[in-house]
Amino acid sequence: MTARDLSRAAGVPEKEVCDHLVHIRRSMRTGRSAFSMTPPECLACGYVYADRRRLTRPGRCPRCKSTHLTPPSFRIDG
Repeated sequence: MTARDLSRAAGVPEKEVCDHLVHIRRSMRTGRSAFSMTPPECLACGYVYADRRRLTRPGRCPRCKSTHLTPPSFRIDG
């Protein structure tokens, strides 16, 4: 799910969801479940934010400066 999907499901602002996801990711390191993120991607040039650690959506592409990006999506496995 994306941060927007989680925001709608939980009824909290999208920025708050990202703060909670940071805490969830930190908590998941000690348990059996795994937190994973599908990185954002530029829709204009295909650049993938493979090394991005922040859970928020980036503002623009560093390669082509486009603002048309897919949001990161999150998953809990386990």
